Amino acid sequence: MSADSSVYGNPELSLSVSDNTYRSSESATLSIVASNNGRLEQGGPAQYEQEVQTAQSVQMKVLEEQIDAPIDVKTGTVTAGAIPDSGTGRFDFNIEIGAAEPGTYEIPVEVQYKYVRMVTYGGVDGPEYEWRTVTREKSVTVEVEDRPQFEVVNDDNNAVFAGDTGKLSFTLENTGTRTATSSSVQLTTQSPTIFFGTMQNPQSSTSLYVPSLQPGERANLAVQVGAAAETQAGSYPVNLAVSYENQNGVTETSDTLTTGVTVNPERTFEIRDIETKRFRVDEGEAKINAQVVNTGSGSVSNVAVRIGDTAVVTPTNGESAIGDLGPGESQPVSFTVSIPASAEPGTNTFPFIVEYENQDGDVRTTSSPIRKSISIGAEQDPFTVVNVSTAVSPGTTETVDVEVQYNGEEPISAANAKLFVSDPISTSDDGAYLGEMQPGETKTATFTVSAGSEATVKAYDASVEVRYDEADGDTKYTDGLPVGIALSPSSGGLPIPMSVIGVLALLGVGAIAVVYRRR
Repeated sequence: MSADSSVYGNPELSLSVSDNTYRSSESATLSIVASNNGRLEQGGPAQYEQEVQTAQSVQMKVLEEQIDAPIDVKTGTVTAGAIPDSGTGRFDFNIEIGAAEPGTYEIPVEVQYKYVRMVTYGGVDGPEYEWRTVTREKSVTVEVEDRPQFEVVNDDNNAVFAGDTGKLSFTLENTGTRTATSSSVQLTTQSPTIFFGTMQNPQSSTSLYVPSLQPGERANLAVQVGAAAETQAGSYPVNLAVSYENQNGVTETSDTLTTGVTVNPERTFEIRDIETKRFRVDEGEAKINAQVVNTGSGSVSNVAVRIGDTAVVTPTNGESAIGDLGPGESQPVSFTVSIPASAEPGTNTFPFIVEYENQDGDVRTTSSPIRKSISIGAEQDPFTVVNVSTAVSPGTTETVDVEVQYNGEEPISAANAKLFVSDPISTSDDGAYLGEMQPGETKTATFTVSAGSEATVKAYDASVEVRYDEADGDTKYTDGLPVGIALSPSSGGLPIPMSVIGVLALLGVGAIAVVYRRR
């Protein structure tokens, strides 16, 4: 077979790294580029020349055990297919660089491929191919930079309650080999319900300034962080990156670091065991007694409960301070309200608002009022007239006995009843002392009344007003309680009192004397 009927040559692969600069203590990608500069020893038809210079089924693996550096290779053999003459192939390896000292390091690799060593053509049976397989060890050089690097440490206890703010504290360490100056630590939340700053002015990002951080030095940093009330309990990431000036005064930015904040369920409270006193229409001192319970998972300080705005009643003592409450603890609360005469009896909803202080001393309010239904009773007079009895008739003077019942809820003292009458009824003794009275007790007030001689036998309107002292010393007056004073008919004609007879006798004697003088 003649030489002019053969083409032979071989591929020549050289290796390089597209970006060979790395940092210690980082995960990175080692990208090795294989360039083929094929060699042709004897030419011929172009298609055969291309075949003898093409590396096919190219495979590469990093010889990790030969690396003299804390570098772990996470990728095995990488295949790039065929690399023709003047072509390139890229081989990517995931690596982890440990605490490597700054400097250059050799990364040995093994490259294996096959190629057509020679093509013989011109024969009756067509071209013949001679294959070879090549395995070669090569190396590439990488550099671990002399630069600052950062790590977040000591960030385990960052927790806030939903609907509240707290501190996000962490320690930033320079784990690199150079000092970082004029560093700006930029923090960014990854959830729309997590924010920095105050609840009135929430921000999705914030920054901190660190003047200088030497290799191995740590800086303790903290920012205010909060969670909206609707935030679900759980852990939420916060990303941070450090911008700094290197030794040449050029600003560089670190890889993204991650810390986090734990959100606890929103602080919750309940109002239980509601009891009311004098809770009725036209009552100036209606009372609400209840228990407030901390149903959340955290302790709170300086708790106060107040009645929210309502069109039904007017709070006269609408806030109750109770101090500190641990999880599951309860304390009594009480309120006094004024219920107007215009109120309608029935069940109404009353909002109760809980205020407290968080660990930073900031005053917080529950996101929604605690609404409770409380019934307002019908108006009730403190006294009721239960019976009136008298034997007075026209032209006579008799006593009137008025039985009054005390309807209040607490004992009273110094009760006095006063009778109000109008013509033809008059009274010469309109006051009656009742003294102390217990709830539900009935006493009789006795008055002296007179009826004119021309009075008609019927019932006449009158009223009784009671003055009394409550247990707290306040003096109260009732409205006029209506009583009817009924006149009874005289027995045996109109009765003439002895005083009237005496007067008539004197008038008779006087008349006789007048007649005598005229004579």
